[in-house]
Amino acid sequence: MVKQSRSNLQEHMRTIFFVCCFFITIGTCPPLYGQASLPPDSSLWALQLQDVIVTAQYAPTDSRNAVHDVITIREEVIEQRGATNLEQLLQQEANIRIRQDMVLGSSMSLLGIDGQNVKIMVDGVPVIGRQDGNIDLSQLNLNNIERVEIVEGPMSVSYGTDALGGVINLITKKSQLDRYDLNLTSQVEARGENRYAAAFGARLTDDITLRLNGGYDVFGGFSENDSLRSVLWNPREQWFADAYLGYRLDDKRKLFYTGSFFDEEVQNLGNIRRPQFKPYAFDDFYLTRRINHSLAYEGQVGKNYYLQATTGYNQFRRYKRTLRTNFEENEQLEVPGMQDTARFSGAMLRATFASQYADSPLNFQVGVDLRYDDATGQRIQDSLSSREGFSQIGDYAAFGSLRYQPWEALTAEAGLRYAYNTRYEAPLVPSFHLKYRLNEQWALRGSYSQGFRSPDLKELFFEFIDINHFILGNPNLRAERSDNLQLGLFYEQRGDEWRLKGKIKGFYNDIRDKIELFEYIETDEGIAPAIDTSTLRFAYFNQAVYKTQGINFSLSYSTPRLELSANASTIGYYNPASEDLPELDAFTYAMEYSGSATYRWLKAGLSASLFVRVNDRQVNFFPTTDAEGNTIAGQRIQDGFTMADFTLTKSFWKERIDLTLGARNLLDVRRANIQGAASGGAHSGGTGSAPVSPGRNVFVRMMVDLGW
Repeated sequence: MVKQSRSNLQEHMRTIFFVCCFFITIGTCPPLYGQASLPPDSSLWALQLQDVIVTAQYAPTDSRNAVHDVITIREEVIEQRGATNLEQLLQQEANIRIRQDMVLGSSMSLLGIDGQNVKIMVDGVPVIGRQDGNIDLSQLNLNNIERVEIVEGPMSVSYGTDALGGVINLITKKSQLDRYDLNLTSQVEARGENRYAAAFGARLTDDITLRLNGGYDVFGGFSENDSLRSVLWNPREQWFADAYLGYRLDDKRKLFYTGSFFDEEVQNLGNIRRPQFKPYAFDDFYLTRRINHSLAYEGQVGKNYYLQATTGYNQFRRYKRTLRTNFEENEQLEVPGMQDTARFSGAMLRATFASQYADSPLNFQVGVDLRYDDATGQRIQDSLSSREGFSQIGDYAAFGSLRYQPWEALTAEAGLRYAYNTRYEAPLVPSFHLKYRLNEQWALRGSYSQGFRSPDLKELFFEFIDINHFILGNPNLRAERSDNLQLGLFYEQRGDEWRLKGKIKGFYNDIRDKIELFEYIETDEGIAPAIDTSTLRFAYFNQAVYKTQGINFSLSYSTPRLELSANASTIGYYNPASEDLPELDAFTYAMEYSGSATYRWLKAGLSASLFVRVNDRQVNFFPTTDAEGNTIAGQRIQDGFTMADFTLTKSFWKERIDLTLGARNLLDVRRANIQGAASGGAHSGGTGSAPVSPGRNVFVRMMVDLGW
C-alpha cells in the first residue's frame, strides 16, 4: 500500500513536470498564435473587463498588478456553464471539491481545506447561516452576479475569522449602459427543475441607478427507486429577490444600498409505514429564510487616498416541521416535540482607508472589521448565557498593511491584525506577500500568512438531531490557528485580441486544532472522540494536526473566437496515523484535472462550450484496532469520478435573445463508492457510497435582454 502511494505520487509529479515543460515552451515562444483583426464585440469587451478585481485590494486593481493571486469567474463563463447557483458554478472549478448532503445542502473544500474555513461574501458582506459548518452553495443564486472572485489561502488579516482557507466574493451588477434594462430568463431541465427570473434596471438620473431582480426555482426531486415515497434528491422550492440603489456622488465616489431576500422549502418525505392497515408516513419540511441589507461607500478621498466602508445586517432562520401524514384520513398532523426554529443574525462594519501615492515607494492601508453574531433557538445550549436558548459572540478587529515598492518590478506587502474576541483570546495575525516581475510576461508571487478561526455558535452550542443526523455542539472547543506558504510563477502575454495566461503554484497549509466532526463516546468527564464506534452519533472536536500541500498548474488562451483552459493539481492530505505507524507515508495525494473549450461563430451568433473535471480517488488513513486490540491503519477510500458538461448557445435579434441547449454530467455519474469505513459519515443512512449528482441532465434556457 505504501509503495503504491509513492508510485502514484511519482506518476502525478511526472505529469506535472511534462505539463510545466509545455507551459514554459509555449510561454517563451514568439506570439505566433495571433489572429487577424476583428471588429470589437461583446466577447472582446468581456475579455478586457475581467481584469479589474476588488477582493483584498487597496482599491479596484488590474489583476496583473495585484500582489495576491485572485481568480475571477466572469459573467460570460457563468452563462456558458449554465450555472444558476454557486454550487453548479464551482463544480468545474480547479482546486474546489463539492460534497452533497440531502438535507443540509452542498458544501465545498478549497485546496483540501473544508468550507467552514472559507469565507463566502456578497459584495464583501459575509454570508451567514452555516449548516454542519458550511454554507449551502445551492442557496446562493447567480441571477444578479457580475463575477466571482476567489482568493486561495489565509486572508485572516483582511477578513478575519472564517477566512483561514480563503475567500469567495460574489460581485453583484451595479451598472448598465441603457437608460432602462429588462432581462428575462427561463430554464427548464429534464430532471424536473424549472427556473424563472427577471431583472429590471433603470438609470433614474445620470447619477442614480436602480436595479431589481427576482425569481423562482422549483425542483421536483429525483430517485432511482420509484417504488419508494422517499427520494434521495429531495424536492425543493426557492424564491429570491434583490434590490440595488446606487448614487454616484461624482466620477470617483459612489454610495449604494443592496438588499436581498431568499426563501427555500426542502421536503424530506418518509416511506409509507403499515401499508396494509391505516398507512401513514412521517414527513420533514425544512424552511430556510435569508434577509440581508448592506450600505456601502467607496471612492477617492482627496487626490491620494481611497476609502471603502460597508455596513451590513444579516438574518438567517431555519425552521423544521415534522408532520404525520395519514393517508386514509387525508390529513397531516404536527408531531409534538419535533418542531424546531433556529434564528441567527449578524451585524458588521468594515472600513478601509488606503493611500495611493504614485510618486512614493511606500503606501499603506488601515481598517476596522467589527462583527457581532447571535443565535436563538431551543437547541442552543449556552451555559454562559443569561437567556435560555440564546447565545452571542463578538469579534472586533483593527488591521493594517504597508506596501513597499522600491522599484517598479518589486512589491512587498506586510500586514497585521489585532482582534478582541468575546469568547477566545485572539492572537496577532501577520501576513507577508511579495511580487516580483521578471519581465513584461513573467512574475513571481510568494506569501506567508497566519490564520485564526474561533468556533462559531453552531459548533459550540447547537444540537442538530433528526432521522438523518445526530450532531452535537461542543462548548470546550479551542480556536483554530494556521500557517500557510505559497509560491507561484505566473505568465501573461497579450495581443490586441488574444491573451495567453499560465501559472505554476505550490502551497502548504498547517492547521492546529482544526475543528472536525468525530463519532463520540460518553465518559464520566463528558463526551470524548472515538474511532469507528458505528453509533453514527457525532460531535465537534479539535484535531491536533491537519496539513495539506500540493502544486497547481493552469494555462489558458483566449481570443474573441476561442477560449481554451487546462488545469492540473495534486493535493496531499496529511495522515495523522503516520505519527504512530511509520510504515505509512506522511501524505496521501489526490490528482485533479480540469479543462474547458469554447468556440464562437461570431457572424452566426453561435457558441459551443465543453467543460471536463476529473477527480482522483481520495484516501484517508486513521488509527483503529484489530480483533486483538492492536493499533493498525484503517483507511477510507472514495472512488474518483469525471464530470463533463456541454452547452450550445445561439443569439438572435442583435444579441437580445440567447437560446441555450445544455447537458450536465454527460457521463451520468451518480455516486462515488466508499470503502473501508463506516458508511454514512455524520449522516445515518449511508450505503457505502457518496451521492454526487442526480445523473445526466439536459436543460434549455432562454434569456431575453431588452434595453432602451
